[in-house]
Amino acid sequence: MRKFVVVLLLVLIAVKTAAVLARGPVSIEMDAAGYWRLSTSVMGGDLLLMDQPIAYRTPVYPWFVATVRSVAGSQALLWIVVIQGLLWVASLWIAARLAKRITRLPLALPLTLLVSLPAVSAIVFSATLLSESLFVFALMLNLSATQSYFERETNTSAVWVGVTFALMLLTRPIVLLLWIPHVIFLGMVHLRRRSMRRPSAALGLKSYGLKMRSRVLHVLIAGGVIAAMVMPWLARNQVMFGKPFLTEFVGRNLWVVTFQDGSGAGLAIPDSVSGRSLKARLDRVGVVEGRDATWLVSDGLTRSGLSDPQADQLMKAVAIEAIKKSPRVFAAKAVRRYVNVWRTRATDLPTQGDTGQFFGQTKWQKSIPLVDGILRYRASNLLWANTGLMILIAIATLSMVVHRPTRLQGLWLAMCFGYFTVITGSFEIPAYRYRMVLEPVAALVVGAGLAIVLSKRTRAARPIS
Repeated sequence: MRKFVVVLLLVLIAVKTAAVLARGPVSIEMDAAGYWRLSTSVMGGDLLLMDQPIAYRTPVYPWFVATVRSVAGSQALLWIVVIQGLLWVASLWIAARLAKRITRLPLALPLTLLVSLPAVSAIVFSATLLSESLFVFALMLNLSATQSYFERETNTSAVWVGVTFALMLLTRPIVLLLWIPHVIFLGMVHLRRRSMRRPSAALGLKSYGLKMRSRVLHVLIAGGVIAAMVMPWLARNQVMFGKPFLTEFVGRNLWVVTFQDGSGAGLAIPDSVSGRSLKARLDRVGVVEGRDATWLVSDGLTRSGLSDPQADQLMKAVAIEAIKKSPRVFAAKAVRRYVNVWRTRATDLPTQGDTGQFFGQTKWQKSIPLVDGILRYRASNLLWANTGLMILIAIATLSMVVHRPTRLQGLWLAMCFGYFTVITGSFEIPAYRYRMVLEPVAALVVGAGLAIVLSKRTRAARPIS
C-alpha cells in the first residue's frame, strides 16, 4: 500500500509540474539573456568563455544550455524547460529518499512527497532560462552524497562528495563555504562513533567508524576532486584577470544591501579615496542618479575603463568603508534580512507565456484555469503563510535534533539552513527566488520531523503485551 501511495504522490507532483510548465516559457531577458549569450560562445567552441570578459558567472549552466541548444536547435527552450522540470521533480525525490535514509523510517518518504505537493511557485522558475533548477538538483545530490559518506565511509563515497560539491559550486558559487557545515557534521560523526562502545543499528552504523587519519584522507580526497574540477575555471580567470578566483561578485552584492534604502542600510557613499574615485568615474560616464542601483554603478565603472573584477573590487572597497562608519545600522538591517529570507512573499513570479524575447525558439501557452487560480492565490504570497512555514521548518528541525538517532543530521541541516540564511541576508535583498532553492531541503526536514513524531506516538499507543 505504501508503494502505491508513493507512486501516486510522484505522479501527482509530476502532473502538477507539467501543468505549471504548460503555461509557457518565460521571456529570455536580463539574466536569462546573459546565459543565452554565454551559451552561444560555448557553442562556438569557447568552453571557458575566454571571449566573455566577465567575472561574475560560473560555467556549468551555460554549458548545460549550450548542450541542449546544440542537440535541439529551435526546440532547445522547450527541452530546457522539460529537463528543468524533471530536475525539480528529481530533487524532491532525492529529498524524500534522504528523509527515509536519515530517519530510517519508511513513512518519512511519502510524508516528504506529501508536504511537497501543495508547492507551486518554485516550478515557475523551471520555465525560465535561469540556473535555479539545476542548482537545486546539484545541492540535493551533494546532501545525498554527504549522507552516503556517513553511511559507507569509503573512498568512492568521498569522491562522490567532491564531484557533487564541485558541480554545485560551478553552478552557483553561493555554496563556496558550505563545506564548513559538512566538515563540522563529519567531525560530530567521528566523535560519536569513537565514543560508542558498540555500533548502533538504530543509527545505521555498521562499525565503530574510521580512525582520524583515514577520515582526514577522505576529506583530502574530496578536496582534491573539487580542486581538480574547478582548476580550469580558476586558470581562466588567472589568464583573463591576473587572479585565480571563482567569481568576483561580492562588491555588487554588498552595494545593494549597503546603499539601497528599505531592506538595505541606506548609507551614503563615503568621502574617502575609494569613494571619491568611484564618484569621479561615474561622473565621467554620466551616471549621476540612481547610484544605489548595483548594475547601474557596475556598468558605469566598466564603461569608465575598469575591468569587470576591478569594478567589483572598487564597489566592495567603498561599501566596506561605508559599513565601517555605520556598523550598527548595517548590522540591524542585516539581522532583519535574516528573518525576512524566510518571510518574504513571492509577490512577483516570472511571467509565463508566448510574449517577449525568445531568439527564434519555439514558444507555447496553455491556459489551465485551475493552475492559473492556484498560482494567483498561492500561499507563498501571504506573509502569515510564510511565517507559519518558517516556524514549522524550525520545529521540524528541532524535532530531528531532539531525536537522538537523527540528532547529528538535524544539526547538520540546521547549519545548512543557517548558512544560506546568513549568506543571503548579508549580501542580498531578500526575495523568494533566493529562498526557493531550499524548498526540497525544507520538505525533507518537515517530512522527517512528521515521521519521527508519528513513530513516537505509534510506539506510545502500542499496548504492552
